[in-house]
Amino acid sequence: MEQNQVMIRLEGITKTFPQKTGTLEVLHGVDLDIHKGEIFGIIGMSGAGKSTLVRCINLLERPTSGKVYLDGQELTTLSEKDLRQARQSMGMIFQQFHLLMQRTALENVCFPMEIAGIKKSEARAKAKELLELVGLGEKTESYPSQLSGGQKQRVAIARALATNPKVLLCDEATSALDPNTTLGVLELLKDINQRLGITVVIITHEMKVIQEICHRVAIISGGLIAEMGSVEEIFREPKTEAGRELVFHEGDSREGYTGHLPHCYRIVFDESNSNEPLLGSMMIECNAAANILAANTRNIDGKVYGQMMIQLPEDEALRERMIANLREKRVIVEEVEHV
Repeated sequence: MEQNQVMIRLEGITKTFPQKTGTLEVLHGVDLDIHKGEIFGIIGMSGAGKSTLVRCINLLERPTSGKVYLDGQELTTLSEKDLRQARQSMGMIFQQFHLLMQRTALENVCFPMEIAGIKKSEARAKAKELLELVGLGEKTESYPSQLSGGQKQRVAIARALATNPKVLLCDEATSALDPNTTLGVLELLKDINQRLGITVVIITHEMKVIQEICHRVAIISGGLIAEMGSVEEIFREPKTEAGRELVFHEGDSREGYTGHLPHCYRIVFDESNSNEPLLGSMMIECNAAANILAANTRNIDGKVYGQMMIQLPEDEALRERMIANLREKRVIVEEVEHV
């Protein structure tokens, strides 16, 4: 990642849609910098505005106000012809693949090059290279109906790379895939980022996708960026309600502990103390029990992190002693009002 060199800059982006009763404002003045060569995540719950935001980046949706820059060039002032040219620098990958069913995998990858006026022989040669890159060198003559969901998405990725983009925009690109296939596609995106230096923007509602490959993340809520930082920072100590909602419950069965239970805490530990019986030793040393509500572990940028939701006793002095004991063991402890 090229430190501090901005590939995408959004300044004051708003977006409104006409309604029968007036207008609906989906984005409320978004400011965002995405650096060259990074894998950047934009995450939010349904209706948060994340898909509208990514479509404003490549101006498939034109912002109501604000400016969009790509590698220093302001896109919002370009003519339609110049904008079409600039869009070749941004490949886009969708949840539903959008492959042409009557074309082979090779012909699907050739399609954007045909539009760009590249010679057929050159386009076919490059398409073969790209299908090799995404692990489908033997599927060049296969039609989409003959491919699995993961293979279709790999063809879509190869197609998105056909015009030598600077940026890949991935809008819920793994939402239609099973967990194992999702992991393979994310590993491919990480490899493309490292091998080709392409900036990757991941739009998702799943924190596990962000944690798997992203360097930084912005949490969008109600059409605004609620918080932003490294994935590690957000996981360890989310600072907003939207951040806590996404991090606390990710990967867990919420039904087991939804409600307003008293004296609930989230504890976070990393690989430096992940092999220690932190909770067990705390309970022995304090002679008190903690109720474990949920727990999971995550691999973030090659480091192992774990989190637990626990309920501590009613007695305030005893609770404080248990919390202090955990913090002495270099564990983050934060009270959670709504679990």
